[in-house]
Amino acid sequence: MKAVVLAGGYGTRLRPLTFSTPKAMIPLVNRPVIDYILDYLVGYGLRDIVITTNYLREQTINYLSRRRDLRLTYPEEPSPLGTAGSVKNASLDDTALVIQGDNITDINIREMVNFHHSHGRLVTIALLPVSDPSQYGIAEIEEGSGMIRRFKEKPSPRECFSNLANTGLYIIEPEAMEYVPEGRAFDFSRDLFPSLVAQNEVYGCVVEGFWTDIGSLEGYMKASRWILEKKGFECAETAEIEDSEIEGNVAIGEHAVINESLIRGPAVIGNHAVLRKSRVHGSVVFHGVDLGESLLHNSVIGEDTVIKNAEISDSILGARCEIRACYCRV
Repeated sequence: MKAVVLAGGYGTRLRPLTFSTPKAMIPLVNRPVIDYILDYLVGYGLRDIVITTNYLREQTINYLSRRRDLRLTYPEEPSPLGTAGSVKNASLDDTALVIQGDNITDINIREMVNFHHSHGRLVTIALLPVSDPSQYGIAEIEEGSGMIRRFKEKPSPRECFSNLANTGLYIIEPEAMEYVPEGRAFDFSRDLFPSLVAQNEVYGCVVEGFWTDIGSLEGYMKASRWILEKKGFECAETAEIEDSEIEGNVAIGEHAVINESLIRGPAVIGNHAVLRKSRVHGSVVFHGVDLGESLLHNSVIGEDTVIKNAEISDSILGARCEIRACYCRV
């Protein structure tokens, strides 16, 4: 089985981080998001992988050129084709697993595959029970068979007829792509699935496990916390730490320098970052950040940003900013 990673999005909810970096290449606990997705697929024996790219695609392709353990292809899109259009553009000729390029998960793919083969229809969607279904596409399934009777993308709270959320993890037969028009934008959730649901061709596999979309600050921080909980404290041998206090689950990258500072996890300090007389609480700083006499709380700081005598809370700062003597909060 091939896998398809949908990594062509613009990452608008993570701006300004994605102004200079595609979403799939955003650092997540000091590794690009795409690495976690590929390692997850490899864990199920999936090594023949199509990656749909568009926005800043060269960064992703150049980085992944080092993955000699995989067979990777990058179909070129003349214009953005949407999720279903991108998969059609990949010209699949066999059953394929589709995963979003911003999903961090441990959902059991093997269970999905077994369920898909058992019903023999065109599409299986992994569905996860959630507390607030209005944030997601939702599905109502037929008890016993799992056939999806109703499907709606991001309903209002009053329209929520189910708590089963579409995780963006699909198994697709190539015949499903015959319903996708050539050469124009076409979406799985908004366009293709409602049409196939009406023909009884879509089934929902109710799954368990961790799943989040890192495309928002909340989802990004949730994924960071989950990974840090699994790793615990982790510090690169080349990091230099002096007269500092570190509490909880913290990851410290290569050649980081930390002097007279307090770091309270969950937190991530990027490669070559420098912290002097600063406090970092529940935040992530990327490669090369220079933090002096400052406080960070629940924030993400883009690479090579300089922050001096400042307090930053609940914020995302882009790459190569300079912040001095200020208080920032969204």
